[in-house]
Amino acid sequence: MSNNSVLLGIKYEAARISEVDDEALAGIEEQMKRELGEGWESNEQVLRGRNAVRQEHGLPGLGEPGDGPSPAMDLRRPLWRRLARSLARWR
Repeated sequence: MSNNSVLLGIKYEAARISEVDDEALAGIEEQMKRELGEGWESNEQVLRGRNAVRQEHGLPGLGEPGDGPSPAMDLRRPLWRRLARSLARWR
């Protein structure tokens, strides 16, 4: 059941992020209620799945036991690439 819970969490969060229509999202919520019960929102495995999707999209995690927010991306090039580019300009 835990693998299914993680997959349902992934499915639900992917639908939320992609902004599917309310009817489709309600259908996923109903499936989760049927398979996991009324407290599906706080199910540890569901949160793991949801947080995995959120992390892939650079969004902060949801509650525990999530992996937490994604680390901020450093958009600067690595030092060796910046140096190589600088040296190439001097040639």
